[in-house]
Amino acid sequence: MNDKISVVVTCYNHEKYIEQCLRSIFEQTYQNIELIIFNDGSTDRSGEIIASLLPESPFVETYYFSDENQGVVKIRNAALEKVTGDYLLFVDSDNFLNENHVEILLSEAKKQGDADIAYCQLWDFEVQRNILHENLDFLLDEELVQNVIDMSSLVKTKVIGDTRFDENLSSLEDYDFWLNLLLNKGATAYFVRETKLNYRVLETSRSQRDDLGRYFDDYLYILNKYRNILGDRYEQTIKRNLLSSASRYRDMAEVADERLALIRDLEQELQNKERELQRQKQEVQDITQSRSYRLGNILVHNMERLLFVLKHPKLLVKAPLKIYKKVRANFHPVLKMKKEVLGLVRNRSRRINNYNNPKRVLVYVIYANGEKLQEYKLIFLEALMKLSQETVIVVNGSLTPEDKTLLDSFGTVSVRPNEGYDTAAFRHGILSLGKTKLAQYDELLLINDTNVGPFTDLEVTFKEMAEQNLDFWGISYGEPQTDFTGYNKYKTIPIHLQSYFLVIEKSMFTHESFLKYWEKMVDTNSRNKAIGKHETVFTKHFENLGFKHGAVSHNNDDSAMYVHPLVMLRDFNVPLVKYTAFSNYDNDKFAWQGITRETEVPALIDYIKTNTSYPPAVIDSIMKDVKNKKTKEHILIIDGVENAIPQCTRYRVENKAAQLKSLGFDVWVVNASSFQMGYAEHASHIIIYRTGYSEELRELCRLAKKYHKPVYYDIDDLVIDTKYTDQLTYTQNLSEVDKAAYDAGVHSYGKMMALCDQVITTTRALKEELQNYNSNVLLNRNLASEELVHISQQTLKDYSENNQTVKIGYFSGSITHNENFEMIKPAIVQILEKYPQVELHLVGYLDLPQDMKQFAGQIKMNAYVDWKELPKLISQMDINLAPLVDNVFNQAKSEIKWLEAALVKVPTLASHLGSFEEMIEDERTGLLAQPEEWYQKLEMLIENAEQRKVIAENAYRFVLEHCTVEKHADAFTKSIDQ
Repeated sequence: MNDKISVVVTCYNHEKYIEQCLRSIFEQTYQNIELIIFNDGSTDRSGEIIASLLPESPFVETYYFSDENQGVVKIRNAALEKVTGDYLLFVDSDNFLNENHVEILLSEAKKQGDADIAYCQLWDFEVQRNILHENLDFLLDEELVQNVIDMSSLVKTKVIGDTRFDENLSSLEDYDFWLNLLLNKGATAYFVRETKLNYRVLETSRSQRDDLGRYFDDYLYILNKYRNILGDRYEQTIKRNLLSSASRYRDMAEVADERLALIRDLEQELQNKERELQRQKQEVQDITQSRSYRLGNILVHNMERLLFVLKHPKLLVKAPLKIYKKVRANFHPVLKMKKEVLGLVRNRSRRINNYNNPKRVLVYVIYANGEKLQEYKLIFLEALMKLSQETVIVVNGSLTPEDKTLLDSFGTVSVRPNEGYDTAAFRHGILSLGKTKLAQYDELLLINDTNVGPFTDLEVTFKEMAEQNLDFWGISYGEPQTDFTGYNKYKTIPIHLQSYFLVIEKSMFTHESFLKYWEKMVDTNSRNKAIGKHETVFTKHFENLGFKHGAVSHNNDDSAMYVHPLVMLRDFNVPLVKYTAFSNYDNDKFAWQGITRETEVPALIDYIKTNTSYPPAVIDSIMKDVKNKKTKEHILIIDGVENAIPQCTRYRVENKAAQLKSLGFDVWVVNASSFQMGYAEHASHIIIYRTGYSEELRELCRLAKKYHKPVYYDIDDLVIDTKYTDQLTYTQNLSEVDKAAYDAGVHSYGKMMALCDQVITTTRALKEELQNYNSNVLLNRNLASEELVHISQQTLKDYSENNQTVKIGYFSGSITHNENFEMIKPAIVQILEKYPQVELHLVGYLDLPQDMKQFAGQIKMNAYVDWKELPKLISQMDINLAPLVDNVFNQAKSEIKWLEAALVKVPTLASHLGSFEEMIEDERTGLLAQPEEWYQKLEMLIENAEQRKVIAENAYRFVLEHCTVEKHADAFTKSIDQ
């Protein structure tokens, strides 16, 4: 048997199962397989997992396609256009194969008179049972009543021919496909007993959620298609199907009654078990909190660790640092003792708190930008004032005269510059009250204007929290996480009360530590400083002083206040909704945050309007403001090189950003590894530079297309197709493993480029080649930065020096340049032989050829230098060499070598090829040489110092006028202006 089997895997959101599926195919005993994988727009990590497994495929013919979700029917039809095997086997990505599955199906099909279709039993491997009934031998009359041929069956592609899946069907499309082959193509089918398909029964599978009505609609539609062929069988088949279904549902009803009785028994048993479990939990808690248990646990745990380390002695090297970090982070015996002692003190000081009928002072912080205040802020303020005896309003920004008059009627108003975020405003309000004034009150309310509501009675919330006898409380906790701010004094972000709504009891705000905390709270003039110095510190700071805290809701998972506002309002008794939560009004708003969530906002609005007395017009106004909010746009550049090749990042990312900024655009630059979807939400244009494919960037392209944001792929080499890179000597000398890894990167670049709307590139030759992949290619040449120009100005070549030595420089920019030097080596050898005053300076990634070691006295080797040192080194040369072997890859190379030499007034001799031919005017701004002309033209420059100077001066002026970033317009920048 040497038939080629086309195995087609279709995947949609099966990140948990796709690896098992693919590996089961890789491990087949039959290996003449063409593997085709379709990712049908998965929104989970399926695509990422598939891409990571592709290099492991043992099959030469392995293909991967990924596109927007189309549905399994269209995907299978697409697959039928691509398969080239003698047989076809579809495999759903949640199923997997036994290692000899394909071999058995093919072998048994051959044995049975070369059957066209070989099918098998489905095996529920989780519960170890067959899914289909036992007698599956093929009988057409039985197949007409109920399909027993699963889609994962081996079928001859010859018999399929032009047969396709019916895209009008929403179910039973596989049944229709088989009937088409059986009835119209005369296909033969055989049941194979020797293997089974490992079939995963999922609650969310389509077969389980299809409704009965749709099933019969599709079933009758299918049978009607073959009515003329079936003749009398048509009505008999329908009758048998109905009788079979009725019998099946009667059996199901009887089973349902039995199960209902069983469920009731189980529920009673469960209640008994829960009571027993609760009792045991209490016993365990009592034991684990005992001193004897804790001491014993410490001894056992540390003994286990000691034994492990003794078995792995190398760990002892890292142990001191790890122990230090662990101790520093978790072991604070003095602090713990201090907290326990202070906790006892606070228990006594809490007696001064008036939880029953407190006198409250409110510090309410408002951000205002000189426009009319939004009504929701005033509604919330009025609700708080009903609970407060004094109100201090601190405004960050500026008020209209009307709003100032209005707020004056509410309380004391203080307008300050919009500095330090709400942290500085709270500080201002607290310090303005002072110790004496604060002492007159029982509770201090610190609340900002980011809250919408209240939707329930705040008095009830305050009473419920008063029953807990706390020192301070809030609405919700923030999640513990790593310190992304860089300012948190605990070096990590602990669980913390979110600062938009805090209530401080007298026991805490009259303590000397409270005012001292605020007096020291300075410089919160960035978001990270405000979060890192105050919001994520406040709770732990006062907890360590023995003060007790709590929250209305302890549900802080998944940023609940912002992602699940309806759940928090309805199920967790939170009386308000964060204003920002309304901005997540559709699923795409979450997608722009890089997460997949279902928005609750439409249901939230409906709930508020239906179940609360909050003014609907105010909610409508909030939604209007949120949806119409104007945010300053920027151009986003995503750097896939991330300075791994400094020259690439410098010219294609940093210099492009400088060019765009000089033309008046706001530009953001981010490394691909640090990219977050939120960076792109307000981008007007997105540039992806030399970045491989990822599911995240695929989602970015989808969203950008939907919201009319042009996405450009910037590429400065033909590393997008192996037909180009295979021409390089470098890749030809790679090992099989390294070559496969290199090619995977090339394919990844090409795949990413294919997702983008337009392509940006550096040379005309490169543009022409790339137009074979995308018709819209824009030229954006490499330009000199202002910094490079400035550095070069400091080290211009001094032609007044009369030096007999002529220095020729070859600056190798990458590991692929050895072959270029080999091309001109004969000319160089002749020059070194004829002119003993000539020095050859080799700089960078280059191996000195063995046959040139005879000229060791004339050859100077220099290591690769930082780009800021390069102008000084180039300026010491008399001639700069830029050879290129004539191939498609090199024809696309840019003119950087000439540009950098021109900036320090050094002439360049370059290959008459690609961008050098485009940019250099021969014998005016440089010299161009055909392969056979290198000796002649090099000799000309060596013997004519004046010509070198004239060419260098011309090139210098040309580059300063036409090749720097400052206000340089080209086809790319013009496209952005359109």
